[in-house]
Amino acid sequence: MIFAILPWASFTFNSAVVGTAFLFSLKKFIENPAGLTFIMSIPGILAMAVSPVASFLSDRIWTRFGRRKPFIIVSWTGMLTAMILMPLMPNFWLLLAAYILYHFSSDLNSPMEPLKQEIIPPKDRVWATGAMAWCSNLATMTFYFVMLGRFDDVSYLAGLKLDGEWVIYWSAGLLLALLLLLIILGIKETDPKSSLRGQKLTLRNFVGGLLDRELWPVYLLVFGNACLNFYAGLGALSNLLYTDQWGYTKQEMGVNVAIGGIANLFIIGLLTAFASKLNRMKAYQTTLCLSLLGNVLYYCYVEFVLPDKRPTLFEIIVFGETLSVLAILTGLLYVPLVYDYVRRNRMGTYAAGASIVGLAARLITLNGVGLFVTFYASVFQPPAGEMTRVVLNNPATKSEFVSFLQQASWPVVDSADPISASNLAADVWQANGMIAQTGRTWEIRHGSKASETLEKKKTSLEAERSALLSREAMAREMEADRLRKQGQDPAAAQPRHSIQPRIEELSREIDTLDATLEARAESFRKQVSTVLGGRLMTDGDQLLEARMGQALVAEYAISSRPASRAIEEELDALRRENPAIIDMRPVKMANGYGLAVSALMPDGESRAEVQQRLQTSVDRLGVTRKNSLIAAGSAPASIRIQPAVTLDLQVVEDPVDTYVSPVSRILHAMLAPFGHELNPSRRLIATGSSLRDPAQTNHVRAVPGPVERSISVTAVLEPRASEAPPGAGPKNKLEEKLSRAAGDQSPEVLALYDRIEKSAAAQRITIAHPVLTSGYARMRYDYMSGYLWMFLMGTIGIALTLVFGRLEALGVIRKRGVEEALAS
Repeated sequence: MIFAILPWASFTFNSAVVGTAFLFSLKKFIENPAGLTFIMSIPGILAMAVSPVASFLSDRIWTRFGRRKPFIIVSWTGMLTAMILMPLMPNFWLLLAAYILYHFSSDLNSPMEPLKQEIIPPKDRVWATGAMAWCSNLATMTFYFVMLGRFDDVSYLAGLKLDGEWVIYWSAGLLLALLLLLIILGIKETDPKSSLRGQKLTLRNFVGGLLDRELWPVYLLVFGNACLNFYAGLGALSNLLYTDQWGYTKQEMGVNVAIGGIANLFIIGLLTAFASKLNRMKAYQTTLCLSLLGNVLYYCYVEFVLPDKRPTLFEIIVFGETLSVLAILTGLLYVPLVYDYVRRNRMGTYAAGASIVGLAARLITLNGVGLFVTFYASVFQPPAGEMTRVVLNNPATKSEFVSFLQQASWPVVDSADPISASNLAADVWQANGMIAQTGRTWEIRHGSKASETLEKKKTSLEAERSALLSREAMAREMEADRLRKQGQDPAAAQPRHSIQPRIEELSREIDTLDATLEARAESFRKQVSTVLGGRLMTDGDQLLEARMGQALVAEYAISSRPASRAIEEELDALRRENPAIIDMRPVKMANGYGLAVSALMPDGESRAEVQQRLQTSVDRLGVTRKNSLIAAGSAPASIRIQPAVTLDLQVVEDPVDTYVSPVSRILHAMLAPFGHELNPSRRLIATGSSLRDPAQTNHVRAVPGPVERSISVTAVLEPRASEAPPGAGPKNKLEEKLSRAAGDQSPEVLALYDRIEKSAAAQRITIAHPVLTSGYARMRYDYMSGYLWMFLMGTIGIALTLVFGRLEALGVIRKRGVEEALAS
């Protein structure tokens, strides 16, 4: 049984590589979802011809190596070759050729499943399927957790460049090579004396064998299972849903899958024992219905419960693991179930017919989902073209704002397309992805086929340049290694046949296209600004108020060096105790370590009053808080007064996360006993932390501002290292307001403002401006819409399964495989 199972674990790992990793390799050349799914469905079309023939012939031949093994040996040798070649392919066509070679070879492996079923008796097939699922899960977990996140890595070995992409493919090839030896040396077939041996491969024999009256009803079950396709989710588009739409990295996606995989290592054994005791058909139908229901609930949760339609990693794990358990249980029931109806000498013929039917269903399902997502985007999503994001003086509803744009008189601007009302689209925009129908910040797009064509040409040239740069770098490294071995200076290494001229030519073409796209976007920005006119906010109004003041900084000696997390927890408690507290930072003192605590000095209060209130807060915290870093009664080692500034700024998003999803509430309730509390202001806290700079502003606090959608940042200004040169004077209203408030410390305050913009943006908080950005924007795809297509196909699949069950109840279908095993 082990020899039958282990090769499938290798096959699972390789399927992940040519499914997930290949998608990211392919995405260097193709962006369109329909194009991606079409390319990835080409092997399915090929398999409809190759796989059935291999399975059909494996019932009708015999060699000294067996009847199934010859196909498997040839197959794995071809797959190994393709795995080595795929990451080295410099362009789309060669990559496609290597991909087709892999799948052509993979299709010759179709006799592997009949061989496995021949080795394992019917009574043990559930357990064997469970063991295979366990090994396959381990292989999947290894790929996603260890390998996928390394896709974009670059390292060097013995002077040679190694891309993470190469390592992924080649590790899969190494695994294939090892398990090919296991198949050759560890599995020996026995001659079944089949009555079909020697039958020629003719169209009549082939079609007649596939349509055998024992087999054709079983194809209903196969087609229904393939229609459901819950094992693959959205197919190749599932990965783009994680990375492109939800913004998670490949490593985060890999960790997410690995966490579920670790749980499945323990769950699979329990599910196998459970499945072995069930009525297979009834249990299979039940799990299919539950899987469809689970996917519907997941879709509704994301689309109608989450305001940003972006689940957290924990939510993805909860739903994903629930659906994964159902998928595993379905697979444990399905694989043994279908072979209950097939006799041993018909297994290859059945596999041939099943591959045709299954592939046809998957072609419809996966190509359908790509076409559906593309169609959905063309109808409901903003078009590709010029884009400008603006902030208005007052909120507007979507219906009113879009109507205003479409009815406006758009000026003609050089290098810009004439504005067509039908090509205009506008949506409320927020960096945190929150969906709204009313707002002040809008993303306005104008669909432009001309710009889309330019962008596609630029993408194609960038892909060609990237491949050439890799080749040039490799050639240079090899030449440097040769010079190093000869004792010469490797820094002078130059490739003997440099392709640098072509690289420079491509760079010039790309720069020209970039400049053209930028010019078109700038023209559209001018048109938008002219049309909106007084409805746009005024630049400078984002600064609600700037106030200079003073801060008291007291340094306290402590017994040991504190951990960063302990400091943040102490600071959070101290801020709740005393709202005037700005920050707490570790300092190195003459006799050890210390903590510097800063507090804002309100107007009208003396230094002594502020110091007394600060000391009272520190002492109270030392008494009430367990393991407080500053002991009660500690006197400050030093006290100083430093200038401080507070900037109140208008922002686009709500800086406080007021909404907590139902699943997240459960998570935080589980973690609360361990001291993990949900802080709605965590993005503001992170913004303040990132603004800490010992040379400029080491003490910073960011809190919600005085009005809706605003933030207030208070920073203690550090002494200047030298006198700043006089500035050129205010250039705009914003600088004028800052200069008027800051006086001679304007350079420091202006620099702080610029840093706030960047730090806040990193936490998805956008400081308001009349125009936030402009440029070319690609078509935006909603990959979640693909679930609607999957629901339709899933419903058809369940209906076919119910029909099959009815035919069995009427006696049209019999469990001939089980009958044969009992009779022998």
